[in-house]
Amino acid sequence: MPKKTSSPIDQIRSLNPTNPTNPNFNLGFEMNVAIFIISLIIIVLVLVLHYAMYTWTEELEKNGCKCSDLWHRNFIHWIALILVIIIPINFLIKIYNIKSPLLIPYTFILVVLQLFYIAIIFDYITKLKKLECECSESWKREYGYIGSIVYICYFGLLLLLLILGIFMFGFMNK
Repeated sequence: MPKKTSSPIDQIRSLNPTNPTNPNFNLGFEMNVAIFIISLIIIVLVLVLHYAMYTWTEELEKNGCKCSDLWHRNFIHWIALILVIIIPINFLIKIYNIKSPLLIPYTFILVVLQLFYIAIIFDYITKLKKLECECSESWKREYGYIGSIVYICYFGLLLLLLILGIFMFGFMNK
């Protein structure tokens, strides 16, 4: 069988460091900076969400708001504080490209905790809105409500993509 020769275009593509099929693929400085800036903006928005939830629940407790005195309030309060501390640590782990076998269970626990936390925020704010709790009305409540909806949609989309990927992988192997 004759040896298959590659075309000149394939040879050029193999030399191009910006070609994703090249093992030496490099996004380039500009793309890395753009990804870093977008990641930083998202992290800041998430930190603002968690800090807002922490301070909002603290204000509700200090003001003695009876209609907000549900179990959700304490849970949101303490988990928000934990996440405000953990998220910058995660960002530093990503920046310094730290590898450890302990990061796999740590990441899994953190993702599950965030899923429950976001669902509880959504449930809590929905209940406060149904109760027409005026003492809980704040930009923080609305930011938490909208933020939790965005988070839920994001995780739902990731789950959908995962399921589609599994099906596609399964059909391609048959």
